[in-house]
Amino acid sequence: MYSPLLELMETNTRLNLGEENDSVHVTEFNWGESVSSDIPIEDIEVILAADCVYSEPAFPLLVRTLCDVAPLGKTIGILFAYNKRRNADKKFFAKLKKHFTNAFVEDDKPGERERYGRQGVSLMRLTRKK
Repeated sequence: MYSPLLELMETNTRLNLGEENDSVHVTEFNWGESVSSDIPIEDIEVILAADCVYSEPAFPLLVRTLCDVAPLGKTIGILFAYNKRRNADKKFFAKLKKHFTNAFVEDDKPGERERYGRQGVSLMRLTRKK
């Protein structure tokens, strides 16, 4: 199954990085499933995650997936944007805290945090615990 969203992400990647890009990999990846051999996990340097905290039953799957793609001993930058929706979000962050430290991003462009903060969006930097 190929998603229109994946097609849009590939188009954005080509527009921003050109046709010969080999540093950004766009693929479907279901939380909780084993990492596909199509995903070059040894080459991952940065993970961008946005609006992932929305389904409480999926929280353990999301944490497992983040652990799988950011294994112990490998330094990977994770930028995690989320929109606080309900108190159940606290359960996700409690599960996440077992494996990652987190800190709010404070070094973005002046005025950016205020702009997205007004929309209820928070941006965090996650680091895998040793």
